[in-house]
This record gives sequence, structure tokens and C-alpha cells, in this order.
Amino acid sequence: MTHELGPLLAEQGFAASPALDDGDSPDFAEESIWFTKSAPAVPGLTVAVDCLFSPLKSWVGMRAYAHLISAEVGEVVRAVPESAWVTDNYPDSGGSGRGQIELTIFDDHIRGGWYGPADLGDEDNGFGDEKDVPKAAEWVMECLRGPVGEWLSRRDSLPKLIDVAKHTESATIHYQPSPRAYRLRMIVILCVLNERPAAAADLIAWYLGGGRFDRFDSFERATAFDIALRERFPDYADARAGLA
Repeated sequence: MTHELGPLLAEQGFAASPALDDGDSPDFAEESIWFTKSAPAVPGLTVAVDCLFSPLKSWVGMRAYAHLISAEVGEVVRAVPESAWVTDNYPDSGGSGRGQIELTIFDDHIRGGWYGPADLGDEDNGFGDEKDVPKAAEWVMECLRGPVGEWLSRRDSLPKLIDVAKHTESATIHYQPSPRAYRLRMIVILCVLNERPAAAADLIAWYLGGGRFDRFDSFERATAFDIALRERFPDYADARAGLA
């Protein structure tokens, strides 16, 4: 699969990569292959595609994901106190420790069934033969050239990410509680690290001021997050003080 998919993804700037994984991938994933590229408009942000494989009786299941990841954001996250994070989603849970901003599942965009590029319900339709590999690779590329590529294009700059955090689609980190609160925190940190403290301050002020909390987050937790960033980043503290 790496041999088949690698050249196709290289045409879009991706290169084979070690897994950007902290051990919290979904349980059904036994093996994975990763491809990454830098996001040119957002320093420090990596776009990744991974295909996760699971042996299922006599065939192999596959799901594909697209990720936005920043290792620098992950470093900041690991220093944020637990009281400032989303309940039950403290770092190293659900990818926050590695700096995962957001992910999407290819199957959410072009339905391929839980385990692959076709509706793989039994051995007769399974992904268990070499002849199936090109079909699986083309399904990945069909998604990436189409709706998954569009999903990524709506997140290819800081202004777009801020808009996503505030106004548009629901977050797509499926196995986390309160994915919207998670994503917003990650984008705030990304703004600070990219020397956009005013944008970060505006975003957290919008969140704190609107009472937009579900049962996994609270004004107190979001305020603790705000305070933690003020203590670490003087420019962010100045920007927040300017909004008072």
C-alpha cells in the first residue's frame, strides 16, 4: 500500500513519514502508514494523511484520516494544568499531547464502509488481495482530491482556522469529549505561537464571553486556560489586558 499510494500522494506534496502518534489511536488500528507535508501558510503546522489497518478474519480492514498537527502546540499543551483542559480530555488523551488540532475521517466524506474503499461487509468484498491495493489507493486519492481536500482547504490559514473554531463546521475529532472546546484551545495556542496574540486573545474572549460551554467544559476551566497562557506568553497577556 505504501508503494502504491506514495507516488500518488507525492503529487500533492506528501512524503512518507513515521507515525505521528502518541499511542491513543482508535483501538481498531493495528498498523498504520503515514504521509505528511508542511502547511505553507501556517508555520509549524503539519498536514498528515494516515491509513490504519486491522486484520479481520481472512482480510484486512482500512480507514483513512486527515490530520492537522503542530508539535509546538503539543509542547505548550503538556505544560497547561489539568484544571485548564477539557474534562476527561487532558493531554495525551485523543492526540492533544502530540498537538493534533483536528482530524477528519475519509469515510465521512466519501462512504467506503468502516473498513475500506468499498462496502467491505464480508470476505468476498474484502481488502485481502494484492489486486485490491490499487482500488484502495485510488479511493484515498478520490477523497483527497475531492471533499477531504476541500476540508483541508478550509483550514489552510490562521484566519480560516479561527473562523472554523468560531462559526463553521462541528469539530471532527470523533473519539474525544467536547471536540469543539478542544479544537478552540489548540487554535488559540497556534495563534500565539505564530505571533498573532491579538487574534488568540479575541478568540478566547469570544469563547469566554458567550457562555458556549457543554458539560465537558466550563467558564472556570476556560479561564484557567486563559490564565495559563497569560503566564507563559507576555504578548498574549498584553493583548488580553487590552481587551479589558
